[in-house]
Amino acid sequence: MAQIQSSMLGDISPEEFLSDYWQKKPLLIRGGFSADPALITPEELAGYSLDDDIESRLIQHNSQQQRWQLSHGPLEETVFEELGEENWTLLVQSLDYFHPPLQELTKACNFLPRWRLDDIMVSFATAHGGVGPHLDKYDVFLVQGQGQRRWRVGFKDQKVSTLNPHPQIAQVAPFEATMDVIVNPGDVLYIPPNTPHWGVSVDNSITYSIGFRAPNIGSILDSVLSSASLEFDSLWQDSGKLKKYHAFGALHSEMPDWALDELQHLLNRRELLIAAGKTVTELKYPEVLEAVNLPKSQELSEIALTEGVELNLLARIAYFEHEQILLAFINGVYFQFPAGLEQAIQTLNQKHRLTPEDLSELPRLPLGEFLTHGIALGALTLSNSDS
Repeated sequence: MAQIQSSMLGDISPEEFLSDYWQKKPLLIRGGFSADPALITPEELAGYSLDDDIESRLIQHNSQQQRWQLSHGPLEETVFEELGEENWTLLVQSLDYFHPPLQELTKACNFLPRWRLDDIMVSFATAHGGVGPHLDKYDVFLVQGQGQRRWRVGFKDQKVSTLNPHPQIAQVAPFEATMDVIVNPGDVLYIPPNTPHWGVSVDNSITYSIGFRAPNIGSILDSVLSSASLEFDSLWQDSGKLKKYHAFGALHSEMPDWALDELQHLLNRRELLIAAGKTVTELKYPEVLEAVNLPKSQELSEIALTEGVELNLLARIAYFEHEQILLAFINGVYFQFPAGLEQAIQTLNQKHRLTPEDLSELPRLPLGEFLTHGIALGALTLSNSDS
């Protein structure tokens, strides 16, 4: 397995990147990875596109006729025998859940919150292959794994015209690029949200797209409204408000104000914190993590206190400090702990492990419960004896 260094920012410090580039402007980092991050072969990628449980797309482009063709997975193996040597690209989504070597890439993103990480998409493209000029609504780091690719990049919130050359392919019209580069294995290109970009493969190439998403208010509100602790049983009262003309279909203009008042009465900061924490730590494929029953996880947590634990690189663990308690979230599940356990979560997110020495410095009572739940949810495993 390729060894990935602790940061892919090169000579740029995390502080400089976050203040000058994050969600502001694109950045090319030459040699962001010191070695060719060859973490998957084209043959392995094609194999994953045949799987029913993995999202994949095959995009072909006839440059002479300017015609695009899209096929969704699972693909048939015979498809690849019929493809030519140019003008097509294969994209496989969320492959970090199914191809563990890719998870190593996330170690180089420690300057960003782990809960912001969405997934790693891998694309293989032949010469002249690509998906066309387009926009993404999320931050993405494009890591060149094999071959070369030409990227033309505009600027954030650049005005562009939308195109739909295929009913399921959203593109933008060719745009004025502020960056026009050819990337090599190990190079990293950061693209902020709503920044037009256009990648075309120079030869057979593989690109890893590390996507970071921000939570949207709809997801958080869905989590709040589905909370079992809230009772939405208040009924609209129109005594003294009902008029004859309402019988003709007119709705009462005060009804929206009543609904807002009821929501404000029901919701409090703690409920919103819990809803936000659960939402941002949910996993796309939680079944991929190996869950452990509670009695077994309690037994393993006792061993972990002396041997240490490692973070499953797919896991999401985060917390809020609220009124001197810790609202902790492990893979979308909420727990409450006494203050003092935040150091454990911070260390796991940065170092991806807790050594016996780390554990000895933490309060024993909540630590045991935290380890038990982390192991039960597949977020933590016992440290390897040779690690």
